Amino acid sequence: MGTFCGMTDWQKMYEDGVTPWDRGGPCPPLMEWLETGRLHGRVLVPGCGHGHDLVALAQSGAAHITGLDIAPGAIAAAQEKTAGLENVELITGDLFALGAGALRGQFDWVFEHTCFCAINPALRPDYVQAVASALKPGGHLLAVFYLEPWDEGEDPNQGPPFRSEVPALDAQFSGAFELVTSRVPTVAYPGREGKELLRLLRRRD
Repeated sequence: MGTFCGMTDWQKMYEDGVTPWDRGGPCPPLMEWLETGRLHGRVLVPGCGHGHDLVALAQSGAAHITGLDIAPGAIAAAQEKTAGLENVELITGDLFALGAGALRGQFDWVFEHTCFCAINPALRPDYVQAVASALKPGGHLLAVFYLEPWDEGEDPNQGPPFRSEVPALDAQFSGAFELVTSRVPTVAYPGREGKELLRLLRRRD
């Protein structure tokens, strides 16, 4: 199913209704951010899933939101969720291919929630490059990284999801981005309290 997926058949998971990452609503740290901040202009959401975050961003004042997912089943679900929102566009595709192609330099913001943790960690440098390529110079990445992404009963030695470690994040993003702010969110899905890291990064000119 492409570079983004690795060995995970995301489409089959949507077909089987096995989507444990979907919590039925937008990402709480995003909602907290939107209380005082905005993502202006054109926003890309890779790995958009069912589209809950797309709705929150569309209602927050962003001019145009593009939801991207490699699984057609995710895009179908997001189409239902975002029906009637004229500022939302949905694309079935691979971030690694589109970030260097059709989406290159198109976005003011990227919002990351469940994409980075879903790819094989060996591909994370490629993810950084793809996101940097999709952003305009000076554009921003608002990301929720999973420090401890597993729910009760899950094996931390298996993935996805794959964990993030702060020193590795610093090393992976420092070439293409400068870190603006970093903090543990004060809100989270139940069971995720203290397990996430919210970061705002600016693409270097």
